[in-house]
Amino acid sequence: MPSIVSPSAGLSALLRTWSAGQRDPEGLPSYEDVVLGSLGRDADGAALVTLHPGGKYALAWSGERFAAWLGQEAEVLSIDALPPGDVRALTQACAEAVITRRPVSARRNLVRTGVVETSEFVAYPLRNRAGETLVLLHTSGEIVAVSLVDAVFSATKQGMLALSAVRAEDDAVVDFEIVALNEAAASLMAKPAGALLWHRLGALVPDLEATDAPAQLREVLRTGERRAFEMAYRSRITDRDLFLRVEAGAVGDLLAVTLTDIGPIRQREASYRLLFESNPMPMWLHDRETHRILAVNEAAVSHYGFPQDEFLAMTLFELTAQEDEAALRQGVQLDCERLWRHRTASGALIEVSTYACAVTYADRPAVLVAALDVTERRRAEARIAYLAHHDALTDLPNRVLFTDRLAQALRHVASGRLRRADEGEPPGLAVLCIDLDGFKFVNDTLGHGGGDALLVAVGERLRGCVRTADDCVARLGGDEFAMLRPDLRAPEAAALAQWVVEILSAPYSIQGQEVVIGASVGVALAPSDADTPELLLRNADMALYRAKADGKRTCRFFEVGMDARLRARRQLEQDLRVAFQDGRLELHYQPVLDAVTGRVKGCEALLRWRHPARGAVSPAEFVPLAEEIGLIGPIGEWALRQACAEAVHWPPEVRVAVNLSPAQFRTQHDVVGSVSAALVRSGLAPTRLELEITETVLLADNEGNLATLHRLRALGVRIAMDDFGTGYSSLSYLRSFPFDKIKIDRSFVRDLGSDPQSLAIVEAVTRLASRLGIRTTAEGVETEHQAALLRAEGCDELQGFLFSPALPSAAVREFIRGRRERRGMYAADASVAAE
Repeated sequence: MPSIVSPSAGLSALLRTWSAGQRDPEGLPSYEDVVLGSLGRDADGAALVTLHPGGKYALAWSGERFAAWLGQEAEVLSIDALPPGDVRALTQACAEAVITRRPVSARRNLVRTGVVETSEFVAYPLRNRAGETLVLLHTSGEIVAVSLVDAVFSATKQGMLALSAVRAEDDAVVDFEIVALNEAAASLMAKPAGALLWHRLGALVPDLEATDAPAQLREVLRTGERRAFEMAYRSRITDRDLFLRVEAGAVGDLLAVTLTDIGPIRQREASYRLLFESNPMPMWLHDRETHRILAVNEAAVSHYGFPQDEFLAMTLFELTAQEDEAALRQGVQLDCERLWRHRTASGALIEVSTYACAVTYADRPAVLVAALDVTERRRAEARIAYLAHHDALTDLPNRVLFTDRLAQALRHVASGRLRRADEGEPPGLAVLCIDLDGFKFVNDTLGHGGGDALLVAVGERLRGCVRTADDCVARLGGDEFAMLRPDLRAPEAAALAQWVVEILSAPYSIQGQEVVIGASVGVALAPSDADTPELLLRNADMALYRAKADGKRTCRFFEVGMDARLRARRQLEQDLRVAFQDGRLELHYQPVLDAVTGRVKGCEALLRWRHPARGAVSPAEFVPLAEEIGLIGPIGEWALRQACAEAVHWPPEVRVAVNLSPAQFRTQHDVVGSVSAALVRSGLAPTRLELEITETVLLADNEGNLATLHRLRALGVRIAMDDFGTGYSSLSYLRSFPFDKIKIDRSFVRDLGSDPQSLAIVEAVTRLASRLGIRTTAEGVETEHQAALLRAEGCDELQGFLFSPALPSAAVREFIRGRRERRGMYAADASVAAE
């Protein structure tokens, strides 16, 4: 591995030259300072490397000693053209020198005919006058050679010997002489290497001729074939038995021998019985012919509950459940995992996975069996298989199982197996797709725990609709359910769908609170609407979409035209994505006026979309769509930036109001960061930005979103509650957060003068807000009569078509300018009207 050259490593003349040329501690020495006229005799061992585009290195020139060290001419040579080992070493050193901007030392290793040649070199990073990075490589050329054979011979933990044959006058081999050995061999023979070298094996190994080792070695020498055998002898020095595995091969008249101590293996064989008896896994031995149990360990006695003497009096048939006896009589398959049902002493049945092998026990053929109790695992696997086809929360079938049951039912319809009516059209089957109305509100208000409890209760009610085994109710996901009912005509399916709407709309008791939701149902019939599970479900889902679009808490049957409407809706979704990407969305601004003076206090930013084919698309249509497809977050951030940038051009007393969707609090990880970034980018004072939220924001995550609102307030922006009075908990949120403004919903303003209750509500809201120090704005003011009543009740600000619709940027600037010029006259008129 390369390492950065340090002073402790000793500074060469070249390193001192490099350091002297480094005038800037953070810079690199120049090529001219270090190379031109400065290398002297070091130039012979140096080479210059240039860096090419793509991170490639090339040698521009080299000295003779460097070229000899490299083994080839090095001028104008890509480093990639060198041998792989050189490429890796040189490239890594150059790269590290360039990155660290310090000299780096590295090693180059070559293997030649069993010898490893190691040499060092240093990489110095430089720059030329053009500022380009270069690397100067330098080597002394000194090489350290290490024999691989010697290294392996001395390093291995196996004993290695070189034996020379000792021959008689007739050329017969009578013994072997040790001519070389390593420390591992000396350790095995329990003597120093010096005391073994040049000694004969016959003198070192007692009773060597009594073993077949000499004959084996002579045969290797005669045939030249490599052999492996085992030998054992008792060492006179250690007074213990040695068990060796010997591998020998001939090299001319020499033998290369490897010794391996296999004593531990012999010890393991000797401890086989101990392992059997103390093994925590139940094990036994039984006779291969009679299946009588011959031996059993303590683990089996404990697990099965039979006393040992009773166990040994049993056959395997008495242990095996009756339903598996036939398989046992056919013969136990050895060396193979097998699942059996066994009985315990208590009579309980367990499932065990057995592993068997043939052995000889007491000179008779036997079978050694290890048993693993998999009863709980099999139950878990069955549970997993069940969960793969059922919803974990409601325990109803899931989409996979429902689709499978639907496919079976369709096959029955196609084959005519369903009961047919005595007259008229034969019944088919109905698929109902069911979606809960208002579930999201419950989930937001009661949390996911409450939402889950509601889904369980809905599942129980739908399960009560099942009549026969052919019926099926499933949870498809989220708050969407499905029902399959065979043997049904259209009128009966309509009655069933209406019944489902009614039973799901009845109140629920969730977490001690009464909860009321609704349900929308889409119905598709087979075979008239579709004859495949996928298409039938798709058509029922389209009918469900129509039911929700028609006001919810109702049911609709599939019609052919629904496909076109669904395609149109998907096209609108696609068009909205394209419109946002292409910058076709616009912001218009509706002025908010002081109720008394008529001055423009601010403007509310409102989204507008002009479709190239459909014209103006209502925000009531595309904003919920943006929330549904997850686009409201990016659109909301864009609108915030755009509104702040526009408000900078207004008079300093005019604020801009921007709506924050509840979806932005759910999907955006940092609402505060987005608001802060929009203010910084535009230069708008935080006090001129007003953020409008609905109480749904607080319902969704009371503590988390309240904390976010407090952080927004800390920035200096104003917070307004929109649509006040239309929800359930508005008053409680006035206690939990100090809102700057309350916006009275247009539904109350519209009925002023005709509905005493609306006037009473407006009066109560304005008085409450006044007591709390909160300003009020009335939305949807369209007549002078409404404006007069609102002024009389103390409403602070008015907004509506009476004054101006939402205007583009240029028009709203002109409106603000005109109102400033006329505000004195307007205020005078207002005074007269008030008198």
